[in-house]
Amino acid sequence: MKKLLFLSVAVLFAFTMSAQKIGVKAGYGMSGYLVNYYTPDGSVMSMAFNAGIVAELDLKIIGIRADVTFNQLGSDYDSRNDSEEDREGYIAYDYEYEYKQSINYMNIGVSVKKGIGPAYVFVGPYFGYALKGNQTSKITPGTGDVQEWTDDIFSVPNEDLDFTQPFSDDNNLGGSDELYNKIDFGANFGVGASFSGIFVEANVGMGFMNFINIDYDGNNGTAQAYTDFKAGKVTKDDKNVAMTDDLTQKNIFFGLSVGYMFGF
Repeated sequence: MKKLLFLSVAVLFAFTMSAQKIGVKAGYGMSGYLVNYYTPDGSVMSMAFNAGIVAELDLKIIGIRADVTFNQLGSDYDSRNDSEEDREGYIAYDYEYEYKQSINYMNIGVSVKKGIGPAYVFVGPYFGYALKGNQTSKITPGTGDVQEWTDDIFSVPNEDLDFTQPFSDDNNLGGSDELYNKIDFGANFGVGASFSGIFVEANVGMGFMNFINIDYDGNNGTAQAYTDFKAGKVTKDDKNVAMTDDLTQKNIFFGLSVGYMFGF
């Protein structure tokens, strides 16, 4: 994977050397997951920052655009926003649970661009690699102290977790090792307008890669859920199933950015 990432950067660098315009951009956006059969009502899209470098080559009829973007993706969840059905377990044990998942991607994209006056549209594939992923969790019990901690979702699970002690930054489940995929590949579509080098654009991206590794056989309850599904004990309509071989969870994100293009 590191070789593929290096190759992508090398190709992009070669393109940049022949580009007629190079620019910078920064903006804000929201992201979440496309889940094929069930998303808790308490899940909402996460708001985050993005920034990148853009290079363009004008071929008269169309343009070729390449970019490297630092993109913060993820999702938020709060059990208090869930339906009463989904909150049954939280209500029974008298606590609320919320988390914010934040994943830093480096996305490399190549698009075809078509301009109509100052306006333009672009569409093309992108390759993404997760540089880092954190989840900040918070448990608010009906009585007692609030527990809040952050863990690396790509790390190896913590085998020394002490369940007799409150969760904290030093005492948590840790990551899920191979449960989450770091690779993403998808399509990006955008519209924009430019005036004297300044451009404003909006884009939407959708990943084709499954963020969940369905072959994962670790802890966190997913292995048992998978076994139960295979044995016919549950169906894909059962909301208690953590993971089945039908599950897909893919990135989706929307962005709004402002930038400046330098011509040569």
